[in-house]
Amino acid sequence: MQIESDKSKLVVRIFFYVIGFLIMTLGIAISVKSDMGVSPVSSIPYTMTCIWGIEMGRATILFHAVLVLIQVIILRKAFRMVNLLQVPVGILFGSFTTFSNHLMDFFPDPANVTVQVIMALVSTVFIAFGIFLYVPANFVPLAAEGVMLAVSKVTGFKFSNVKLSFDISVVIISLITCLIAIRSLGSVGIGTIIAAVIVGINLKLITRVLGETRDKILGNNAAAVKASDLDIAADTPLLRIMKRDVYTIRNNDSLLDALKLLNEKKVSGVPVLNEHDEVVGFISDGDIIRHLTSERSLFVDSYSLEKIEFNQSIMNLLSKEVSTIASKKIITVEASDDLDDVCYKLGENHLKKAPVMQNGEMIGIINVSNIIKYAVGLMEAG
Repeated sequence: MQIESDKSKLVVRIFFYVIGFLIMTLGIAISVKSDMGVSPVSSIPYTMTCIWGIEMGRATILFHAVLVLIQVIILRKAFRMVNLLQVPVGILFGSFTTFSNHLMDFFPDPANVTVQVIMALVSTVFIAFGIFLYVPANFVPLAAEGVMLAVSKVTGFKFSNVKLSFDISVVIISLITCLIAIRSLGSVGIGTIIAAVIVGINLKLITRVLGETRDKILGNNAAAVKASDLDIAADTPLLRIMKRDVYTIRNNDSLLDALKLLNEKKVSGVPVLNEHDEVVGFISDGDIIRHLTSERSLFVDSYSLEKIEFNQSIMNLLSKEVSTIASKKIITVEASDDLDDVCYKLGENHLKKAPVMQNGEMIGIINVSNIIKYAVGLMEAG
């Protein structure tokens, strides 16, 4: 029965993955039809179409192949052969692009600017909904996301920052190329800006309304894969063994609040967040104990004990904010990291645990004990 259930979930995931691609390409085709510029990631293929007359689906396939080659150059020995699956995925995406563009031929060209803007806005809904379906299916990412993940892994920059830089770069390249070659904006226009801003907003709205239903159908843990992410959270050992119930504390909470949380959740440490929900530190029970014992006179000087009520002193110390003693050196691992990379980071920095990040957001915690248990399981299975 379990095998049948797994097969059923696999079929559903494949369906979401493929339909997500199709809906995304329909959105791209609508943006092309609007003649107001396409989304940033599609700007290079459309530029190739505008300048050289290459059919956009074929240009998309070629672009994806080049992006895979770039990943090989960036990652070198770290490049895994499974990433070559991005090539056939690019072929599928390019074929859907061809189909969607042909489908738009049956519709009349927009009559005025108002209709063009409406089409550009509608295209962002299609693209966002396609991403909403395709990302959580957890299969091979599109080559554009693969490049962004590779750059993020090598440089250590947040995926969100890498994505922003990538989008800006391809738009600038497309704009300059079109201005030089055909003396027009070509693939870049107001629609490009609309897509860059609105797709993310639409995605969050769709996720808020339909995300829970989608995750139930897919059997996904919402903490493991967030639809707002534009990369694929692949089914890696790290994501399978990490702790998904993430407990955090604010940097302006008291040390007493931190102790209560650690005791209640039976954990030894938690990440510290600022008012923007960004990870800015880490605090453990050991940090708090070391802080208490650092007040050396309080514990070893009898004169101090005569002057200060012991319990009250402890409460005064614990009333301090978490930010006063939390470690500011943030060591994190990326969701795309291999376990050997994770082990190296933990060992090199003498850590027992670290937050797992995806697109700049924390999605879990990895403990040394998780890795040991996984390793023991492998040995027993072998």
